[in-house]
Amino acid sequence: MASPLPTGLKVQFFHASDPADHAAALVSPKAYASGRPLLLKSHGWLNGTLAEPFDPAKLDPKDQLTWPLVTPCQELHFLTRKCKRPAGAMDARRVQLIREPSETPPTLSLAFVRWNGEYSKDEAEPNDGDWGKYGAPTSDEYMTALVEKGVLVHPQLAGTDVRNFEIFQLLVASSTDVLHLVSFVPQMSKILKGKCKAMFWMLWPGEWDDFESSDYACYIERNALFSSMRAFEARGLRSAFPHSADLYELITSKTWMATLSLDSAVRLPAGTLVTKESVALHPKDAASQALNTLEHIRHMNPFQIGAGEPAAPSEANKDGIRKGVVKVGFSWENRFVLTFDGQEQLQQRLVQMLNQDGCHTSQCLVQEWVDFDFEMRLYFLPPQGAAWAPGQVLQPERIECNAWGGEPAFEDQELGQSNGSFSKLSASACIEQWEGDSEAWENAKKQGVGQSQRLLAWLRTASSQPVPMIRLDFMAKRIGPGNVRLYFGEYCEMGACCLGWKEGPPTIWRAALDAAMRA
Repeated sequence: MASPLPTGLKVQFFHASDPADHAAALVSPKAYASGRPLLLKSHGWLNGTLAEPFDPAKLDPKDQLTWPLVTPCQELHFLTRKCKRPAGAMDARRVQLIREPSETPPTLSLAFVRWNGEYSKDEAEPNDGDWGKYGAPTSDEYMTALVEKGVLVHPQLAGTDVRNFEIFQLLVASSTDVLHLVSFVPQMSKILKGKCKAMFWMLWPGEWDDFESSDYACYIERNALFSSMRAFEARGLRSAFPHSADLYELITSKTWMATLSLDSAVRLPAGTLVTKESVALHPKDAASQALNTLEHIRHMNPFQIGAGEPAAPSEANKDGIRKGVVKVGFSWENRFVLTFDGQEQLQQRLVQMLNQDGCHTSQCLVQEWVDFDFEMRLYFLPPQGAAWAPGQVLQPERIECNAWGGEPAFEDQELGQSNGSFSKLSASACIEQWEGDSEAWENAKKQGVGQSQRLLAWLRTASSQPVPMIRLDFMAKRIGPGNVRLYFGEYCEMGACCLGWKEGPPTIWRAALDAAMRA
């Protein structure tokens, strides 16, 4: 479109709405004009006509008054996230990008499955353990940043005058909404026009009822979430964020913390799964058997002892395992992690953990206690396909550390909350904490990279497709000059907190978008 264009000319204009703006005008496909779940298009090319003559030679991208004035096609239906008709949505508007009408499909169709409930996450006071400037993946601010600093800077999707994508917001407000998404699958596969189609699931699985509380906003009953994810995947709508349903469920279930604890190379705390049935029938026996199992695992998988090294992961358990933690799967933000010391307290914790109102978990994890000075979090972006050669040692993109100022506590608090203080640590702060022992710091990093190779490979046994991104958490304990013992803590999914890595989220979004377009 180089020559002056007349009024009434049919064009297409690129429509873009801020994902965080609850009053923004989004496009509703006719099949989903109202109700829940709600499907709305926030970004993409729409049909319209020029409302006044336009001279492309006079266009100044920085001056909206020079942009073309376009009237949306009367067949379009606009709604807000709250299912209301936005005022003036059909009026002529200034738009920066127009093109000749085209049926060419975009390179990528994205559908963000997002929370749209009455309750949302409360704004918390900034602290050293928060999510940083982008917020949590379930938040509105995260979605805005993902579009602006992820999609709109991707060279295959956007440029100065290029928009080669479309984005839909699939909005839910309950676990029931998410389960109902299964019926949307046939229509969604037709509505998404991109050459590549992908789902970004911006929700967290849980094992409890939906509660009308900001504390439980964005948590979806896991069977509902994973059933829907699998239904979309079965029709070729891949889950590009955070992971496929099978892998996402495996990582967040925490069951692997028990089953992998026999592998000496992984260096996990001894762990076992305790069923709700066993606790309901014989709580004392369940606690006793759990401790006995931990002893059995530690006997089968003893720590290799070097000169001057302690023979147990913790001082409290050097003469036998009595101290540890009880956790449930599908828990987030340090929820539902309780300490115990001795069989009697373990019995109490098991009963309390597995009998919470509204909680559906059928088992919990019991682990031995580990003494550590701080956590090391290694962020990996594994090569894809043949780019990851067998035997290749992968290096982390980033290492971040944090310290906890106290053990998670149960007394006088709502079940599952923790009063342990959290602080970020720089490399220099870690070395200072270790009495200036830089050799120990280098040893910890070396061990972390070494242990990670087996952990990354194990993920490939669970899914042959390498993950675009994964965070591996380790617990580091200095046990002598230059000497460190490292224990594996957990796998953390794409989108996990990046601590002090400010460019972490944009780096991760690029990896997710690349994966979404991978053949």
